[in-house]
Amino acid sequence: MREAAVVVEVATGRIVLWSQAASELFGYPPAEALGSNVEVLVPARLRERYQSRLARYRETGRDPHVDSGTALKLPVVTKDSGEIRVELTLSRLERVSDAEPHGHLVLAVVRDAAGRERPGDATREAGLFARSALDGLSAHVAVLDETGVIVATNRAWREFAAANATVDLENLMEGANYLEVCDSASGPSADEAPRVAEAIRAIISGDLDSFELEYPCHSPDERRWFVERVTRFPDGEPPRVIVAHENVTERKLAQEETETRTRQQAVVAELGLRALASANLQPLMDEAVLAVRRTLGVDFCKIVELLPGGEELLLRAGVGWEEGAVGNATEGSDFDPHAGFTLRSEEPVVVEDLRTETRFESSRFMLEQGAVSGMTVPIPGRDGPFGVLGAHTKSPRAFSGNDVNFLQAVANVLATAVERHASEKKLREVREAERDRLARDLHDEALQDLTRALVETRLMQGTTDDPETNYRLERLAEALKRAGQGTRNAIYNLRLEHESRGRTLVEMLEWVVARNRRNAPGSEIELSIEEDLGRPLPEAEQVELLRILQEALLNALRHSGAGRIRVSAGVRGGRLWVQVEDDGRGFDLARTGAGMGIRGMRERAHAVGGELEIFSGPGRGTTVRITLDLGDDGGGSGESEEVRILLVEDHASVRQATASVLDQEPGFRVVGQAGSLSEARGKLEGINVAIIDLGLPDGYGGDLIRDLMEASPGAQALVLSAMLDHAEIARAVESGAAGVLDKLSEMDAVVDAIRRLRAGETLMPLEEVVELLRFAGSQREEEYEVRQTIAQLTSREIEVLQALADGLDSNQVAERLNISIKTETNHMTSILNKLGMHSRLQALVFAIRHGVVQVR
Repeated sequence: MREAAVVVEVATGRIVLWSQAASELFGYPPAEALGSNVEVLVPARLRERYQSRLARYRETGRDPHVDSGTALKLPVVTKDSGEIRVELTLSRLERVSDAEPHGHLVLAVVRDAAGRERPGDATREAGLFARSALDGLSAHVAVLDETGVIVATNRAWREFAAANATVDLENLMEGANYLEVCDSASGPSADEAPRVAEAIRAIISGDLDSFELEYPCHSPDERRWFVERVTRFPDGEPPRVIVAHENVTERKLAQEETETRTRQQAVVAELGLRALASANLQPLMDEAVLAVRRTLGVDFCKIVELLPGGEELLLRAGVGWEEGAVGNATEGSDFDPHAGFTLRSEEPVVVEDLRTETRFESSRFMLEQGAVSGMTVPIPGRDGPFGVLGAHTKSPRAFSGNDVNFLQAVANVLATAVERHASEKKLREVREAERDRLARDLHDEALQDLTRALVETRLMQGTTDDPETNYRLERLAEALKRAGQGTRNAIYNLRLEHESRGRTLVEMLEWVVARNRRNAPGSEIELSIEEDLGRPLPEAEQVELLRILQEALLNALRHSGAGRIRVSAGVRGGRLWVQVEDDGRGFDLARTGAGMGIRGMRERAHAVGGELEIFSGPGRGTTVRITLDLGDDGGGSGESEEVRILLVEDHASVRQATASVLDQEPGFRVVGQAGSLSEARGKLEGINVAIIDLGLPDGYGGDLIRDLMEASPGAQALVLSAMLDHAEIARAVESGAAGVLDKLSEMDAVVDAIRRLRAGETLMPLEEVVELLRFAGSQREEEYEVRQTIAQLTSREIEVLQALADGLDSNQVAERLNISIKTETNHMTSILNKLGMHSRLQALVFAIRHGVVQVR
């Protein structure tokens, strides 16, 4: 341009563009002018006026000289402090993209008043400059008139339209009606086009200031996202609208990558927790391939095990493969050359297309499955690789470095689990060998010695007539007999693994029960198999389960004083359970603690990934229950439904800690928390399980249970409370509680109780529920009788009782009530007769207990 051109940022007054002609006019080179404040060009006497006018323009966005097209005459200061008069026109430049470094800008085209050119030339030159500035923007920009016709576009718009137009290119260029293009749009993102057209019409009419929309615009070779922003020229008549499309693909891809990595890290952490919690290797592998497939969005996932000898591979776990491929056959290198190459290279191997791969031969099996792209990583082992973890797709895919890192992280979790499994297997083998040795020693030496001693004792009994000697010999014989029986039981436990080989669990349960019936003919032992026990258990798990069962039976026979023992087993929700119940004397587990027997049972249960529960109480018998995860869905139809939990607890710290633990359990979600009855009643819909404290600030927690069942039919209530006297338990059960636990119970017990409830199990034996309901009924009858008795008392008699509660004697009572001693005595006699009491103290205790009077 021949005129001087200066662009100023309104918010700061900084010069952001300075043309060569401006340098010639004012004397400042571009390096010195750019970034300085435009006030350097304003004479000192005019600066206050200039600052006031600029402030008003910043505030209102209006100035009579901006975009007016008329020239403004004023003096300016040059670098050499000289003053010249100039004419200038001011034009507003609209910000069209967040990517632009400056805010609201104003363009000043300046001419020396002494030698100015024709106004038409200046206007033309200003227009050329505005178009140059528009072309310099990275966003795709078009200017529409009041009818939606495109009147101007920038270079980025034209180039993008030419490269990506899915409709006639002329429909996106100057002269085309953009509104009509939006109205008739089809193809990707066409659903959003009517919204854009509606917004543009609203902006043209002045009903809307601006509009913004983020949308995908993918090409066959690239995933892309754009943000469309529509704004209006201020105060323009007729109105003009700017439509700008900004490419935000880089931001979207970074956001997707962050979300993907977060999901992947969560999956690895969850699998790590599973590996620590369970000694079962196969269920972990089955879960791992499902998690990888779901997280990476692949068609196939596999775990290939390198078998001893290093020549064969076994598809140990997998998802997406043809039926029968997983776990049933081993193959040589022809089965999976990709996995074999990974084992040899001992590093991740990514393949873009198996059909054109040159590093190893194509696998017929993989190609028949339709696999195209894939990646594999080794699963490390102590003495060499255990195998390979792989993921494959049916269509070409480029796996990222983060994808490979995720797959390797899962493989490392599996490696830890494999190593743990191998160590535990070796430990079991050592223990079994030691058990066999101990069993032989006990049978060949200790048991034989005990048997001989018992025979000698019986012989000695027949050789003496001394009662005292015979009594002592009889006690010795009984002790030897018990010792022999205990030794036989010990030998049985030590050799149980040998007995269990080749037998199903049902056969072994029948064998164990029959053996204990023979050894304890005076006890009634029942066996109930409630459901088919499904697929066979692994041998190690079955042996440990039977040892726990035998220990529970011995405890019931030796210590409980039970007349009846019931052994039951079944499968629910993919979990096997075996239970031993007795009607013996029971015990308080909290006070008694866990002895060596109970600790041993818990350790055995943990070793096979099971859970052991013991329920007992003085006079209530004992129930021992072990539960094992079978590693399948138990005949279900897919993933289990999420359990939606409501916590009702008045102590916020307890409530929040409980919620934190439950939210970490797979399939659990705490959807509501409440500290009172009133707060909880608004959160009962859509609940599966409510955990309710009985002692709440505004009433009895059990009153919430009926409301829960009305709001969420099928919901269950688990009472978790410190108020566990018999009456409170009975009242909660009568209200509909499915189970009652002490607030001091371990969280494992709470979690297990919830799972059992959702699996359809009962937490309390039927006999106990019936007894509690019967007790609750008797309590109601007693309360009714109490209310009837209290109703007989007169108001004067209640005043006498209140005076007694206040600590007054007979004379003081008479004085307070303005009655004689004789009248007071008559009132007291009437009270005792109505209450059926024999003393003043008895009557006072009754009145205080039932709220007739208060101790003040």
